[in-house]
Amino acid sequence: MLPEVPEAEEESQVMRTCRTLLLSLPLCLGPGCASPVALHTYDGDVLVYPDFLPTNRPTVLAFLDGNDRRCDKLVRPLRALSSRKEAYLVGILAYEDNAFLDQISTKRDILFPMMLDPRKKLIDRLGISRYPTYVYLSPQGKEIARAYEVEKITEWYTPLWVHRAYGRSYRKTEEDLAKDGDRDEKGG
Repeated sequence: MLPEVPEAEEESQVMRTCRTLLLSLPLCLGPGCASPVALHTYDGDVLVYPDFLPTNRPTVLAFLDGNDRRCDKLVRPLRALSSRKEAYLVGILAYEDNAFLDQISTKRDILFPMMLDPRKKLIDRLGISRYPTYVYLSPQGKEIARAYEVEKITEWYTPLWVHRAYGRSYRKTEEDLAKDGDRDEKGG
């Protein structure tokens, strides 16, 4: 038979056990339940992942390689997509040497946030292994899709994908059906 423990002491012991368990759990700080990653931006600010993610629309993360001149050609199409309101676009640039930063010919075209990730902290966290890679995140920071060509991500700006990011089903409106009919008549 176990010795009787006063009720107040028993409650206190349960509270200590609960507190110990809570303190031993890793803190969940957004997507991936990992600590935040602070990176400098192209224009000198600091963005902290996942804190900068908007909660009112999906986010497209565009991972580019600064050592590959082919990625320079992607800045203009990304600039066009960044002006659209359906999703928030952020570039993440991997590079080995800072010297090229002053020589980028497309610097004036970078109007969207461009995070610099020379130590590949965010790149490693999200498992990026090739460039370019585009990651589509829900407003809660959950990965919805991944693509490797800029042409493939334009569909992420359509109502179907925006609804998917919110976890909702999408039914085409009469306007959408009319647009589809117009495309069919034009043969495109």
